[in-house]
Amino acid sequence: MEKFPPRSLFFAYSGKSYFHAMKILVLRRHNHVGDMLCSLPLFAAIRRRWPSARISLLATPTRYPVPILDLNPYLDELSYYRKGSVREVFHAQKELRMRRFDVAFVPSTVGVSRTSHLTARLTGAPLRVGVRSIDGVINPSRHMLTEAVDMTWVSDQVHQMDRNLQIAEAAGCTLQRNELEKLSLDETDQGRAQAERFLARFEEGLALIGVHPGAGKPQNVWPTERFAAVLRTLYARHHFGVVITSGALDARQVHALAFELGEADIPFHVLDSAPVPMLSSVMRRLKLYLCNDTGTMHIAAFSGCRTVSLFGPTHAWEWAPRGQRHRVVESETGEMDAIPAAEVEDASLDLLDCE
Repeated sequence: MEKFPPRSLFFAYSGKSYFHAMKILVLRRHNHVGDMLCSLPLFAAIRRRWPSARISLLATPTRYPVPILDLNPYLDELSYYRKGSVREVFHAQKELRMRRFDVAFVPSTVGVSRTSHLTARLTGAPLRVGVRSIDGVINPSRHMLTEAVDMTWVSDQVHQMDRNLQIAEAAGCTLQRNELEKLSLDETDQGRAQAERFLARFEEGLALIGVHPGAGKPQNVWPTERFAAVLRTLYARHHFGVVITSGALDARQVHALAFELGEADIPFHVLDSAPVPMLSSVMRRLKLYLCNDTGTMHIAAFSGCRTVSLFGPTHAWEWAPRGQRHRVVESETGEMDAIPAAEVEDASLDLLDCE
């Protein structure tokens, strides 16, 4: 049975027509690739509760392009916080208020933003949903919300996907467990065609492994020579080609790994800055994806690819792909260079040998 929304939701909409098209605003300042994919339960639950709603996201610009609309199939509209003079900010806020949003969500699953809470309040949305406290720490902007809930995310080691779903549930938006597990990136015809053209560079019938040696954050990068050592070991046991994925910040690691693979006569090609549909289609055809904690890890997992992900300063319980198709190797010290190659080899062979 569907869970009913909070009482204030009935009060907010009791005077509206049944056929009123809901306008929903989500205010998230953190929207890198991993953040966006882990937030899909929130958007999916909103869509399930209000199938005809217009769902908008207000985000902060990232330092490199993030194809949010490719990552989130539930969004109807994307806009960004504006920076500028007081006059410009005032006009931007006035435009938001004129949109007459019915619901505003302020998830706060990564960090609490006073700006997001204030913006939500100034939209005039009659229902504003967010957190009252996180692990006993009071949200100083809680008074700007109409539905505020207490969360114990750190002490209970709650994954980002579950955090986002809990925010949705505060407004009566739910997902069944099987619906949550089925969330994925859909394959497109264009992405498939682009992937097939790229993969045609390899010898026909050659099994492929993917590897991403870089990361958006330098502290999340495992030493490149250890990636090379693992791939040499795996190649000796499983003859395969290597797809090196690369983004805007990965040139140094990619060049170093390409040199090592060339020296070892391991066939490889670099897939650089591929659009998400193409990257997802390539990943669907890989036997394994080996990576640091970075955005492509989430794309691989949401594409159905097996992953071995490496974690140092970040928490695997919060960000790592979940399920039997995935393995996580964590540093005992919080430093990436403390992860031994042997542990990564064992995790990779465990997945490759269980086919």
